[in-house]
Amino acid sequence: MTDTCEAHLFINGFAGRGRAARQAENISHRLWQGGLRLTTAETRSPGSLIDQLAVACESGAKIVLIAGGDGSVNEAINGIMEADADPRLGVIPLGTGNDFAKTLGIPLAWRRACDRIIDGIGRPETDARIDVGRCNERFFLNGVGIGFDARVAIVANRMKWPAGQIRYPLALAKTLMSGIQIPRVKIVTDESVLEMPITLISAMNGRIAGGIFPLAPDARINDGQLDIVIADGMNRRQVMRLLPRLMKGTHLSLPAVTLIRSRTLKLETSLPLAVQTDGEILTAAARNLDIELIPGRLSVIGGRPAE
Repeated sequence: MTDTCEAHLFINGFAGRGRAARQAENISHRLWQGGLRLTTAETRSPGSLIDQLAVACESGAKIVLIAGGDGSVNEAINGIMEADADPRLGVIPLGTGNDFAKTLGIPLAWRRACDRIIDGIGRPETDARIDVGRCNERFFLNGVGIGFDARVAIVANRMKWPAGQIRYPLALAKTLMSGIQIPRVKIVTDESVLEMPITLISAMNGRIAGGIFPLAPDARINDGQLDIVIADGMNRRQVMRLLPRLMKGTHLSLPAVTLIRSRTLKLETSLPLAVQTDGEILTAAARNLDIELIPGRLSVIGGRPAE
């Protein structure tokens, strides 16, 4: 890229245990060297990125770049949708799991991610046009976890140590020790109605959750369909047997696991359930959920989703 291009860069100073803040100057410099004229802002409080993105989009921002993790990207899409805008999004993954970046084939090394943006920013025709999800009033890009999955996310988000991807397996072990909830849930999709006890439900737009779990190994983030993975009611021992299969992405062949593809999903539960969107806690006590996918809603610079 040789021509100067204007872009808004948002840096989550807390992402990756402060890694984004430490690399902020280097990231800005590399993008500037690539011909980008940046308006840069750093966010340090949860939720503030939503308002910052909304204001930028309402002011006419056409290109927004996020240096942060999955939580930062989640706040970004909520700000974009709040403004009813359609900017091009670039992601420099600096979080713990970086599930969204992995699904889109975005390099995890910040220098290579910057170079991918520089290479693609002058070629909008190469952007990935992807689907955006909505769970009640919250938008998401990677997926929604309900039940055990979300309880693990709550524990992981509270842990101050260790950093990195090892934190999620440790949170999983702690959640297992606290017991398994098995509520009865009514599940309504485009073409089916089920009522059954469940351990977890994951409505996936992307493929990976928790940094290392390919919950929906065949999901496509641009096919207009959620991959809804349902694990039947299980005891602690059965969940422990399931985990190695989840890590390998071979769990879908198990009799206790059901996969449904649908654009919409409605849930009614007998017990209040924890819910997470893109790894961020939506609620610890949901009884009714209305989830849908909005096809082709967002353009991602340098995204290369699996075909």
